[in-house]
This record gives sequence, C-alpha cells and structure tokens, in this order.
Amino acid sequence: MMSDWSAGMENRNYKIPRRTDVGNLMDLLASILCILMIAGALVVHLSIRSRIYGLGYQVQSLQKQEKTLLSIQNNLVIEAETLKRPQNIDRLARTELGMESLRPNQVLLTRPGLGDGPEALALASTRQTSARPGRPSSNY
Repeated sequence: MMSDWSAGMENRNYKIPRRTDVGNLMDLLASILCILMIAGALVVHLSIRSRIYGLGYQVQSLQKQEKTLLSIQNNLVIEAETLKRPQNIDRLARTELGMESLRPNQVLLTRPGLGDGPEALALASTRQTSARPGRPSSNY
C-alpha cells in the first residue's frame, strides 16, 4: 500500500495486474541449483575424506598387527632352532617321552642279503614278549 503524504490521501495499487516474472523465477531456480550443487559437492568431499581417514586407521592397525605377527614368527623360529639342538632332543626324549639310551647289549646289526635300506637294520638282542606271532602285543 502506498501513501502520498503530500496530498494527504492513500493511493492503492488496485489496477496493477499480478503476473509472474519468468526472468526472476529462472534466476531464483539457477541460484537454488547452484547452492544444491555446492552442497552436494561438499557432502561427496566429506564422505571421501572420512573414508580416507578410515582407511588410514585400518592401514595403521594392520601395520601394528604385522609387526606383532613378525615378532611372533621370529620367536617361533628361535624356539624351533633351539629345539633342534641334540642336547634338547635328548632331554625331551628322556623326560617327556620316557625313552632310554641304548644299553651295551643292544647293537644295530645288518642282515646279510637285505641291502642297504632301513629294512636291513635289526636289533640284536631285544626282549621276547609273550604275545603270539602275528598279533600285536598288549605292552603299549
């Protein structure tokens, strides 16, 4: 509503027709589209950035796990080399497996005519069991 204070009476805009300005509407639509594109680009940028940070933390965790596994592997290699020593094998055989060293009357002899393979070796004097031949003994 317009007022003309010099004349002392109000002038109303009754005779101005109401119409939509297409140029202003297109400008408004273009500005909204630009704002939405900028907002979309920001959302995509933030999602990519957060994914990169997540992958960085995952890489750091895997590197820490790799160091741990390598130290465990090194410890196992050292333990395996320690257990391969003849003194340790002898100690484990006597204590954990209950084995005994050979007595003087237990000598490994080869049978003539069998060749050089493992089947040629036989114990010279072993204890006789009361089991019948062809059946396993119950001394296990």
